[in-house]
Amino acid sequence: MTGVKTTAGGGSRASAGFAPRTSAGTPPREAAVFAADVGGTWVRLRTGGLDAPVERLSSPSRLNHPDRSVTRLREDMIELLCQAAPRGAHAAISFGAAIDHLSGTVYGSAPLWGAAAEPFDLGAALRERRPDVTWQLVNDVSAALVDFAATHTRPGLRRVGYLTLSSGIALRVADLERLRIPVDERGLQGEIGHLPAMTTAPELRRAGLLCECGAPDHLASVSSGPGIARVAERLGLDGGPALTQWLPEALAAGDPRARRLLELCVGPVAHMLRTLWCLDPHLDLLGLGGGVIEGLGAHYADELRRQLGHATSYADPGRSPDWLAGRLLFCGPGTVDALRGAQRIGRWLPGIAS
Repeated sequence: MTGVKTTAGGGSRASAGFAPRTSAGTPPREAAVFAADVGGTWVRLRTGGLDAPVERLSSPSRLNHPDRSVTRLREDMIELLCQAAPRGAHAAISFGAAIDHLSGTVYGSAPLWGAAAEPFDLGAALRERRPDVTWQLVNDVSAALVDFAATHTRPGLRRVGYLTLSSGIALRVADLERLRIPVDERGLQGEIGHLPAMTTAPELRRAGLLCECGAPDHLASVSSGPGIARVAERLGLDGGPALTQWLPEALAAGDPRARRLLELCVGPVAHMLRTLWCLDPHLDLLGLGGGVIEGLGAHYADELRRQLGHATSYADPGRSPDWLAGRLLFCGPGTVDALRGAQRIGRWLPGIAS
């Protein structure tokens, strides 16, 4: 719920310019600082400043507990966060879901809740259970973008983005000159993982590969971590747990099956980036991170650069290695941290607006 600061009481949808809804004011100076980063696999918790130790717990998610109902998973998540937050704390939560940045409505999260798409007001549930806590709820990719911007921007940049390729796929873009993260009338930006995958590959056209949200042929159906496993199975390869170890080794050995798998899964991402730069020529820097980038490393980076170097039309004449080197930054483990970003996002909150 990027940009939503929730305390006891409610409030109407914020207008452009963004005013966080609150009736209790800002938390007292002596309030404990509590942060959490909620994903489909892990929940990371920290009490204290940016250098305080981090506790990691298994996430109460559909990925980890496929047998549990969505109602039970949501209740378990509320219980985990409410038990972890100190009394009277200011809580900054980075949450892995599609969230209305203005009202705080959670639209869905495939890794956390599968295909469930009914709106869920997590902020209200947390306030009801722990009204003593000031809950600041932010989308995890927005938090990661803020952390990326804080540590990797340089003078003269106009717009900066962060793309995560992991169990899901999402993108956020910020205007550095005005400290704004624009959203649409539903409070959303960059949920690209649930757009149709752009591909001309015969192996993938109308393949019917299901996304974690339950729909077929999304970008995440092909290019996320689970998507790569689905494409591997389509090619007759083992898409099971051994794939994460086999694929980097096979790519290093020059295995043609591994090269074709990577080419197919990178292709829709390359098409998306071409479209992004066509529509937003002021996007000067884009960070790419997440488990797929970290797991495949230079193999992924080299393949994406290779595909982006090919000309497709006069509108997309191909990008030179120097051009790409100045605009793409591949982020290794620990380079970008959504937990840290959740604690840094305060200065951006007034600029998260439609």
